[in-house]
Amino acid sequence: MTAVYRNVFNQVEAPLLTDIQPEAVDELRTNSLVLSPGARGQTSSVLLDQARDAIRLLFAVSGVILLLCCANVAGLILLRATSRHGEIAVRAAMGATRGRLASLLLAEALLLSLPAGLLGLPVALLTLQVVASGVPGIPTAGFDVDLSVGAALAAIAVAVVSAIAVGVSPVRSLTRTEPGKTLQAYGVRHTSGKRVTLFRKTLATAQIALSMTLLAMTGIFAQSLANLARVDLGLNIDSLVTFTMAPEASGYSREQTQRLLDQLQDELAATPGVSSASLSGVAVLSGNTLDTSASVDGPNGPVSVRTHINSVGSRFFETLGIPLLAGRDFTDTDNADDVAIINERLAERLGLGADVVGRRIQGIGEREVIGLIADAKDVNVRGEIEPQVFTRYVPGGTLSSASFYIRGARPSAGLLDAVRATVTRVDSIVPIANLRTMQQQVGENLARERYYAAASTAFAILATVLAGLGLYGVLAYSVAQRSREIGLRVALGAPLSRIRAIVLRQVARMAAIGIALGIVGSILLGRAAQSLLFGVAAGNALALAAAAVVLIAVTLGAAYIPARRASRVDPMSVLRYE
Repeated sequence: MTAVYRNVFNQVEAPLLTDIQPEAVDELRTNSLVLSPGARGQTSSVLLDQARDAIRLLFAVSGVILLLCCANVAGLILLRATSRHGEIAVRAAMGATRGRLASLLLAEALLLSLPAGLLGLPVALLTLQVVASGVPGIPTAGFDVDLSVGAALAAIAVAVVSAIAVGVSPVRSLTRTEPGKTLQAYGVRHTSGKRVTLFRKTLATAQIALSMTLLAMTGIFAQSLANLARVDLGLNIDSLVTFTMAPEASGYSREQTQRLLDQLQDELAATPGVSSASLSGVAVLSGNTLDTSASVDGPNGPVSVRTHINSVGSRFFETLGIPLLAGRDFTDTDNADDVAIINERLAERLGLGADVVGRRIQGIGEREVIGLIADAKDVNVRGEIEPQVFTRYVPGGTLSSASFYIRGARPSAGLLDAVRATVTRVDSIVPIANLRTMQQQVGENLARERYYAAASTAFAILATVLAGLGLYGVLAYSVAQRSREIGLRVALGAPLSRIRAIVLRQVARMAAIGIALGIVGSILLGRAAQSLLFGVAAGNALALAAAAVVLIAVTLGAAYIPARRASRVDPMSVLRYE
């Protein structure tokens, strides 16, 4: 595709390129044309690209949860398998071959996995709809969020493969059991081998490590969101209401649109409880922007800077609480093509110094700078403050809509009702959209960050519960297997605190190793997701410490019942049974 593009460009006649600089021609010749499938339409493709990071994060975390579930199932199958040596020995003594025994165990694993996979499909569909409704950048109505036949079959296949994978582990040890030796010891409590015990502990440790990773990422995303909430926007969003309207989309001419906007601005400013009102062509903190180039003549030649441009009405900066540092605001008598107001960042990039008012800039026509404002966020909260140039709002051209801003001294709910009533009274034909407070606008601007924090929290809670259940199963079975040893210790006078310490020492080792591995995993995962974070490093000490504290509390809670059960072992009953 790229080669075709370059061949076509190289065949362009030279006279067509006479007005283009040689450097620009060379850049065009080396550019590549990338084509994307158009089956979903242009809008859907763009929206999907915007949500790609969120989808990838969900896919990665879902894989971690799948590993945790597999580890739990593997642990349960191992625990069940260690109590079936006698049964397998009897079957082998009656002539069952190893292949038949292996097929029996695998069939049992499949009987567990297939119903579980089928029952999980409705849960998966519900979860998918909930998750898709919250993914920032993707309107649910524009995408198919139902489970397709292929996705359902893939989910069932994953469940079957996972069941077979974890079901194979005990097959080898059970089918190699010698029937004679096993039947001789059939009346004695069977204990697990060292390999099985080590494998169970390894599974529990891995669950702790995965849970630690997700908990740490939850803390990191939460701290990133908190940092964004403390960002200085450069404007005052308290008691500020905004909405958008597009009169031309309702059939209004340019002149009718201008009259409506002017009347609406005056009526909104005169509404009781409103201190000021204004409008802009590009909505502030909406994620949208228009770019242009601004330049001035410097001592060493023209200086050009790429800048954001917005057309605003009078009292715009007063309404949004952006300080005017020098010069004046726009007035109704200003010619929209002759004047401009710039921010500090643009003045600095152009090298205008302190003497800004009265200078002339090019790139958007030639305009006189009549004012200098303080730097403020204009596109999004997490982005850097960009150079900005403001012109007086005039309907038409690329500006097919207008965003109004109303500052009041009343509660937001009452202000929203008053604004809605005023707009309806002035013109009931043109609909208004996105009527909200600026706090809500900022919240929507941070929708992606809030989504990551909420999703990571939900998955971390699920992972921690799974890890706690897996750890409890391992410890409970370990206590049951060591009941004879514990009974002997009690009979010999060991204090109850030492008996509890046996279980706690075991869980402490697994927790220490799991937390250490989880810290490494969270740092690696945090570095991969660094572009999604704001003002926080992947290995943030506070997030790691908080995750470790939570996980230690969970492991101690999982160890409480087994430790209590171990301390209540009756030595006479255990020794009499043995």
